[in-house]
Order: sequence, then structure tokens, then C-alpha cells
Amino acid sequence: MERKAEYCLTQIFHYLVNGLAAIVFFCCIAYSGYALWDNWSILKEPDQVREDLIRYKPANEEELSYSFQELKAMNPDVCGWLTLDHTKIDYPVVQGTDNFEYLEKDVLGNPSVAGSIFLDAKSDRNFHDFYTVIMGHHMQGRKMFGDIDLYTDASFFEKNTTGTLYVEGRILKLETVAILKADAYDKYVYRTDWKEKEEKEELIRHIYELAVHTWGERLTVEDQMIALSTCSSGNTNGRHLLICKVIKENTVEGSETE
Repeated sequence: MERKAEYCLTQIFHYLVNGLAAIVFFCCIAYSGYALWDNWSILKEPDQVREDLIRYKPANEEELSYSFQELKAMNPDVCGWLTLDHTKIDYPVVQGTDNFEYLEKDVLGNPSVAGSIFLDAKSDRNFHDFYTVIMGHHMQGRKMFGDIDLYTDASFFEKNTTGTLYVEGRILKLETVAILKADAYDKYVYRTDWKEKEEKEELIRHIYELAVHTWGERLTVEDQMIALSTCSSGNTNGRHLLICKVIKENTVEGSETE
């Protein structure tokens, strides 16, 4: 009898252990499935928003005024549309009251881990500054500003140098001139109020000191620059900045700017 009781207890114990192991296994499977779904959802968010808005992207000068009227009707914080040729960077640009507002909010104002492509809160929303900073998250799957990494490759950098920034009333043609590795607290590349000639020259020197690759003629104080900033992988405070120069500006008659 004692052996039978001991055997029964052993079997019950084995059943409990196996049952618990099965529960843990299925919980792991469920969690892994949820994690994959959650990651897919996060990566899908920016594409979905862009698909919803792409029909409002200005295709030419004739459509510029209408496109911005439609975009600003959905969100008055919209101030531009940025496209870099041969990349997936093709998004509307917004400007918040500070540089935190659109970190986790999409262009339509909805909560989003991917955030938005946004203009530095201290920059001129009409893009007349000597040096302007636009920021966006570094996302997997080449989402948001994930493609800025491509420019760290010398071959890609040299072969892909063009882009367009559509702003209300104007179309700015861009040329990429440098890709930088910088720190999030760099006192030069995240400053936007450059007035004096000597200060501007100092910024230009600093840009070339940080440059991984450069292209074209050296920047001058007469140039207008647009810096595209995102996080770099492997370093909490590491940043990549793609420096673009405005090489041509088309003004569209009949468009109103603030």
C-alpha cells in the first residue's frame, strides 16, 4: 500500500511538473507571438500614416498651394514635406511647441511610438534660417529616418545626393553635402540661432570636423543648410546628421506663408 501511495504521489508530481512546463511553454509562445505582432504594428504605423497622406504630397508647383491647404486642415502644425531620392524618406514635416511633442505622436496627432518627422521648435517654420534642424526616430525596416544610415556607406553617399523639401509657397531642391557622427548634446549642430559671420564659419568648421563623408564644394556662410538628425545604433547619445544644402528655390505665385 505504501509503495502504491508513493507511486501515485510521484505520478501526480510528474503531471504537475509537466503541466506547469506546458503552461510556461505556451505562455512563451504567446508572448513571442505578441512581441512579433507588436513590433510589426510599430513598424507598420508610419507606413499607414504616409499611405493616408501621400495623396496630399505636392507633386509640382501647381499642386503646392492646394496640398498644403489640405494638410494644414488636418493638422496646422504641418510645415513641409521632405523627400530624399532613392530612399524611403518621404514624409510630411511638423513643428510642435517643443521637441518632445511629436516624439510619440504621428502627423495627425494620434499616439505613435514611431512619432513624426519634426522641425526643431526653435527653427523658422518657413525655412528661412541659415541652419535648420529636422529630427526623426531611427526605426527598423528603413522607416522614418532609418535610411539616414545608408549615407554612412561611401558608395551610397556619393551616388545619392538629391532631395526636395516642399514648404508652403516654395520648393527647395537639396543636395546632401556631409554625413556626421555627433553627440546628442553637441553645442554646435543642434543650435539654430546663427547670426554673425564668424559664428557661421565656426559651425561650418565643426561640421567638417565631424564629417564621415563629404560631397561637393565646401560650405560657405552664404549657403542655407538643412540638417536631418536621427539616433545612431549602439550609442545612447550617438547621433547621425545628414547635412543638406539648398541649391535651388522655386517660389510659387499665389501661395501664402505665415
